[in-house]
Amino acid sequence: MEFFLSSVDLVRLVFLIGAVFALIYKKKVGVTPGGIIVPGVLTGLLFTSFLAFIITLAASLICYGVYKLTIGRYALNKRWSALIIISISVAFSLIATALVESTHLLGHEIIAFSLVVPGLIAISANKYGPAKVALGTLTVTAICYLAAWALILTIPYPLLSHTTVELGQYTQLSLVNPYVVIPISLISAIVLYYKFGIRSGGYLVSPFIAAVTFSSPIQALMLVAGVALCTIAVKLALRFTLIIGLERFVFSLFCAYIVVGIMDMIAITTTVPGYRPAPLVLIVAIAIFTNDLSLQSVKTTLKNGFGPSMLMAHIARLAV
Repeated sequence: MEFFLSSVDLVRLVFLIGAVFALIYKKKVGVTPGGIIVPGVLTGLLFTSFLAFIITLAASLICYGVYKLTIGRYALNKRWSALIIISISVAFSLIATALVESTHLLGHEIIAFSLVVPGLIAISANKYGPAKVALGTLTVTAICYLAAWALILTIPYPLLSHTTVELGQYTQLSLVNPYVVIPISLISAIVLYYKFGIRSGGYLVSPFIAAVTFSSPIQALMLVAGVALCTIAVKLALRFTLIIGLERFVFSLFCAYIVVGIMDMIAITTTVPGYRPAPLVLIVAIAIFTNDLSLQSVKTTLKNGFGPSMLMAHIARLAV
């Protein structure tokens, strides 16, 4: 299990495999297994801490129950329902992960994902029913977990550990006081949707982008270029293919995986001051930004979405 956690390449591959399996399951069964990123993240939690895995699943049930007994009684559109469920997920999971983090089992990246995953599962449960979603989530996660072991047993260790070893010269991306900046990021997303009715680039990724900007402006510029390239690739794919919805997001994830891989190679071959590597969060951030830009105009998104969201994240970073 320590081998899995010590390999950036393996973590990323398993995450993408989980996204592909989740998409296939949705197409074959008609039920989203908790969300496209959920099986890969849950597999990572299984390798990291079984306790964190159980807490995440329990938090999913609590989020779903609290929502159905309270806000779920009112007629809300899909986006507002999602924002409220994610808010419940973050509020509950912040407390739970604070307890787990005290054992030093979880990094900041895993904490961020474990905050949002219960909400994603609850959102799917609200749409398809808890039993169907539970079956799908556990099934796809189990397949992803077996795929991870298959990779561990078949791919030579030096090949899987090369990137991790080379990036060892840099400090991994982390947050200053995540229990302050993450709620601020979520509140910003809610306010921006209420004010402008648009996507603002994810619920919890802004603090990580702010951390990159403060640590390495060069890496931040690389991220901007990466988002631009991924957006062009996705828009070309939309123009010449029939990919929509979840297919578009999975394609965005693969584009982001390539971009982050190139960034890491640049950081390995030439020193990038303050570079902060991250196994997954930057891939997800680029994919989310790309997906949003493929659905909304660039001007509107920057003015009413990304811009205010990033500003709040930077103010929060300075404040803490």
